[in-house]
Amino acid sequence: MINIVTWLDDAKYKNELATACAGNDIRIISSEFNTPAEFLQEFDAIDTHIDVLVISNSKIDKIDKKTFFEDVCVTEPNLRIVIVFPGYRNEYIEEQISEYKAQGIFEIIYEGQGLDAQCFVEVIKKGYIYDYEVNVYNDPHEIVRPLTPPPVCKTIGVLGLTHGCGVTNMAISIAEYIAAAENCNVKAIDFSGTGSLRLAKSKKVTYIVHSDIDINRLKRTSRAIIYDFGTPFNLSAKGKLLSTNECFSEEKIRMFRECDLKICMGYADDWHIGKMKYLLNDKEWKWELNDSYVFLLDTIPQKFKAKHSKINIFGRNERVVPDRVAEIFAERGGG
Repeated sequence: MINIVTWLDDAKYKNELATACAGNDIRIISSEFNTPAEFLQEFDAIDTHIDVLVISNSKIDKIDKKTFFEDVCVTEPNLRIVIVFPGYRNEYIEEQISEYKAQGIFEIIYEGQGLDAQCFVEVIKKGYIYDYEVNVYNDPHEIVRPLTPPPVCKTIGVLGLTHGCGVTNMAISIAEYIAAAENCNVKAIDFSGTGSLRLAKSKKVTYIVHSDIDINRLKRTSRAIIYDFGTPFNLSAKGKLLSTNECFSEEKIRMFRECDLKICMGYADDWHIGKMKYLLNDKEWKWELNDSYVFLLDTIPQKFKAKHSKINIFGRNERVVPDRVAEIFAERGGG
């Protein structure tokens, strides 16, 4: 059984398509929507696996299609998408078609004078096998090789020990670097509470500022997630914790600790260097400062670095960040 969702222009096709689909083991899960926002909300709420989405170009012609389809694919990462254009192919300029091709959507139906139900069914069934009476070749001496596991989403957290030390710029730089180097889907999420990431623009990185985020879904559809944690702690010059900023919770701090790479940023002058002592001396932090933590400062404090030789302290101008990013992507499961 193939489950599909349709959102087409003309209700006159509804009964004809329903009949054709029912006779070909295709089930229409839903087909009634009013706006793109309503569609996304209802599509996300469907608790049945969806194989194919069939949607009319006119329903989404005036919106940001890239964002729309990214939201759809977060819900159903392996979804096939079919676009329906009213009329004939020669009625549309190439830019209208290439806009979908650029997003990897190549299956397009042209209605002509009326939507051909049989053509519709054949497009939906494309790639599906219905002949279950197959002859299976079974060699008892054949060595079965394990399948290669899919790439695991890598997470990188950037945290500031004092305000204005460049956390957001670092998060953006890392996200753009990974997207270019790996040619993959990257998400950057603003947990700083400032909303600064909303100003970033990119073709390959999706910047997320809103608070209602399903991290587990994003991990299933992304190669990397970069967290901008901003400055969660108010620290004294001697490393004493004064307070935690309102937008932070234990859950977010736990997420930082679970990142594959954790970058802590600060300044090396006498006033700010002491703030690092909070992580170095606090009983909840000091025992977990392993090799996954990297401290980036504006300059390299040689005496301080020598005193704390077991932790990674670097200057911002060193190549440590791209090198460490490359390392975690080279690890097993990273790509």
